Amino acid sequence: MHVAFIGTRGVPASYSGFETCVEQVGRRMVERGHEVTVYCRTTHYRERPPEYLGMQLRYLPAIPQKHLETISHTTASALRLPKQSAIVCMGVGNAPAVRAIEVGGRRTVFNVDGADWQRDKWGALARWYLRTCESMAARSRSIVVADAEAVHDYYQNVYGRDTVVVPYGADAPADRGTDVLQRFRLEPGCYFLFVGRLVPENGAHELLDAVRLSSLDVPVVVVGDATYAEEYKAQLKAASPPGAVFTGYQFGASYQQLSSHAAVFVLAASVGGTHAVLLEQMAAGNAILARDTASNREVLGDAGIYWNTVPELAALMKQLWSDAERRKHLGEAARRRVEERYSWEKVTSQYLELCERSLAQ
Repeated sequence: MHVAFIGTRGVPASYSGFETCVEQVGRRMVERGHEVTVYCRTTHYRERPPEYLGMQLRYLPAIPQKHLETISHTTASALRLPKQSAIVCMGVGNAPAVRAIEVGGRRTVFNVDGADWQRDKWGALARWYLRTCESMAARSRSIVVADAEAVHDYYQNVYGRDTVVVPYGADAPADRGTDVLQRFRLEPGCYFLFVGRLVPENGAHELLDAVRLSSLDVPVVVVGDATYAEEYKAQLKAASPPGAVFTGYQFGASYQQLSSHAAVFVLAASVGGTHAVLLEQMAAGNAILARDTASNREVLGDAGIYWNTVPELAALMKQLWSDAERRKHLGEAARRRVEERYSWEKVTSQYLELCERSLAQ
């Protein structure tokens, strides 16, 4: 079977959970004897090898504008899809391209993620567009994938649309060295960690506020960046507490090292289904303070601690920082939970089954 992935920036993964999912699932599909093509944005990659981990890469341009980049690239990709290929599309904002594919007589496996229109980074017009896309996805002929039961329930309750729940997976860090820590002058086990795009709904500002409120003399490491968010990033850095370290995007070995040696990981995102970074930090064996959402509780269960407000987060950070034994216990519980419930091999099998269904129908 030939599988084409569209809707993301491409691979190697260097942006978000969608790209990580495509990389991890695509490479395993290749290992199982399938052909895989990933459509990548020329705007995102300076180096453009034709192949990566057995996956064939196709580079196409995108309009470099916040509201048009994704849909312009996905539309260009849709026009070049090989016949008889199974199509996996990521991101609800690509619903018009998916609908065009359906008009041509084909179906996709369409991962819609969470309620993207709720993200703070969008203005009124973008919110309207994304809600329209959400409704369009709910009425589509494609197989709609939700990455969490909470997202499944949302589509069922709001639109009466059944979806297939396929979560993400995670692997334990392969590189537990300390080279990157030395570069940023960090000590193992002596920092709080944030990972995510630096956009308001991911809550980096709330974590930084909590660090200041806690009066802890502990570095907070902010891993991530964002395009089209210069004002917000400047605000974060201007208001950051002493000792804060902004690393920019980190992937591969550097990300694994930073994850392996954190004292506590804080998940502050307020929107979305299953967060790939949450699974990755669980696999790293970190103690986790997660925003109290239905999807976070679904993933983390009783292997983490939940918060709702900045003062509550600040208090929990102080408590957890002073209790090394509890941090160890939480980290071990998180690692066991991700090993038992979230496997990329299982996720790959689910996507392959859905791809076969999309071709059969």
